[in-house]
Amino acid sequence: MNVVKFEADVQRQHARYKLPLKCVIDGYRYTCLDWSVGGVGVATGKTVLPEFKTFPVDLEFPFDGFVFTLRVDAQVRYCDPTKGRTGFQYMSLTEEKLRFLRYVRDAHLSGEVVTLNDVLDLSSRSVDPRGRKKDASSEEPAFGGWYEAVARRWLRIAVTSILGIGVLLFLWGALYQRLWTFRADQSLVTIDSAAVIAPSDGVVTNIVTQGAVKAGDPVATILPTANNRSVTVLARCDCIIQDVQVGLDSQVRAGQRLLSLSMQNAKPHVVAMVDYSQALRLYKGARVLVELPDGKRISNAAIRDLPKLTSTDLASGNKIPINIDVGDADLASIVGTPVTVRFVHSPWTTRALPQMLKSYVDTTGTESRPAAETKG
Repeated sequence: MNVVKFEADVQRQHARYKLPLKCVIDGYRYTCLDWSVGGVGVATGKTVLPEFKTFPVDLEFPFDGFVFTLRVDAQVRYCDPTKGRTGFQYMSLTEEKLRFLRYVRDAHLSGEVVTLNDVLDLSSRSVDPRGRKKDASSEEPAFGGWYEAVARRWLRIAVTSILGIGVLLFLWGALYQRLWTFRADQSLVTIDSAAVIAPSDGVVTNIVTQGAVKAGDPVATILPTANNRSVTVLARCDCIIQDVQVGLDSQVRAGQRLLSLSMQNAKPHVVAMVDYSQALRLYKGARVLVELPDGKRISNAAIRDLPKLTSTDLASGNKIPINIDVGDADLASIVGTPVTVRFVHSPWTTRALPQMLKSYVDTTGTESRPAAETKG
């Protein structure tokens, strides 16, 4: 039994074996005198290594045809320069490294790994660090780890899907805003009114500035410059004074607007100024969204009517007014106030637009039929 001896420590005993091993310590290669799963004895000669210092040690197992190197952290337990021997103890071995050391030990004792001079001969099987069979207790964590891996995989798929859907919705929203919605250039709340015109040149000597008037009531008096006989301007309807353009003692000319009258039952609406190139998109039908200055939105607004367009109108590049009904919304207090108007039309109406325009504008520049009333 000169090939096996025992080394005792405070925790356990490890059988030591004589195998043709080499180890690399601090850049120098030494011969191993004996080896175990707990430590190694190294022939260091006159080299003195400080006790209890930990070194990274590369254990070289010289198998037939290749060398297997195992890196371990080993602590110097004793150093005897007289005998030329230093003892090392492995520190914090991982399960994989300890499994390999146990395999080499068991294979050497069973004769599967035979010592031949300076190499280890694999007599019956190859070195497999996973050769030791796992016990039943280690299967349960692996089974739980499988569930955890599946859960993480599905979580990654879910997160990726949500991000992908979010990107698609963002791109669709941007595309929809660009292709199927547009905003009016200018919009304001107004009310239908009739203008009162000066019949001749002269000086305004009297004018009604507010309140309601009846048909036939005088609303302004003008003293002509040609003679001293005054001219009275009468109201043509039961109306309300909406706006006055001139003041008392003002000099006016024939045809100049004096004031504006609105019907007593007139309802405020919105007038949106739209470019001709955009107005063509409204003839197939569009939904109207009106946003008031206070942030309130009117979703049931509808286009009252659309003007007839000619090729001359299309070539002019001017803007056309679009009258919009606001339903039951009360806008009397904000007449003359700018608002925001946005038109939204369905994507499937885009293809029919060129054919539809032919029914409104012919090649000679005249309308073939009246424009249809469009509802939101």
